[in-house]
Amino acid sequence: MRRLLIEEPASRAAMWSRRVGAFAWLSMAVALLLARFERLLPYEALAAVIACGALAAVAMALAILAFGSTWRSGARGVPSALTGLLLGVALLAYPVGVSLRDLISPPALDLTTDPLSPPQPLTPLKQLPGGAPPPAVASINDAGARRPIAPSLIDRRMDDALTLTWRAAILNSWHITDVDYPRAPLYREARFSATVPSPLIHWPSDAIVRLQQTEEGVRVDVRLVARERWSLLRGGDADIQGFFERIEALLQPP
Repeated sequence: MRRLLIEEPASRAAMWSRRVGAFAWLSMAVALLLARFERLLPYEALAAVIACGALAAVAMALAILAFGSTWRSGARGVPSALTGLLLGVALLAYPVGVSLRDLISPPALDLTTDPLSPPQPLTPLKQLPGGAPPPAVASINDAGARRPIAPSLIDRRMDDALTLTWRAAILNSWHITDVDYPRAPLYREARFSATVPSPLIHWPSDAIVRLQQTEEGVRVDVRLVARERWSLLRGGDADIQGFFERIEALLQPP
């Protein structure tokens, strides 16, 4: 006589937890790819990222419900619930960690390579009201310590230097918005404004690039002003350093 083995039904919450968690990751990947190739506007990409975060939270909530269901009724589905929980935690870990870091140690939102005489915006910026504190010095990590980013020095005429810095900005995906050309009779200074996209969803920050004629050549300084406080929505020191590195690369002979 054979015994009939009756399997406990699988928890629907566990199954949906895994599905929602996987869908959140897939949606996040698609949204970031579309933002990377500028198929989404920044606010559309931000809305997509927030929606994916909400889906991750739903997957975690379903996983917790599934754990309770399996504990009470012995329903199957613990592996699926655990997968959904891990997918949700993994997706939310980075943005939550960045938010906590910004809360504990607020970042500088106004950076420059010339704190004594920072480049001035060509048009007023809403995030720089009257009486705003002076900008902080842009810096990078160097052997475990912060080192100020030095301005670039270009041994060329002003017009050639301006063209070269435009190329560097465009190659770094900066969008030039306004230009103040060098003025006669001295042609000693030029400026241009650009928007700098954030790494993930291309939220813009405002950059002001200033070129000054000196005895050693054309000095290039940068000021970068964030529009938002959240690190995922702003540029930073790395964008300024990357701009100068691009200039150095363009100065190298082919």
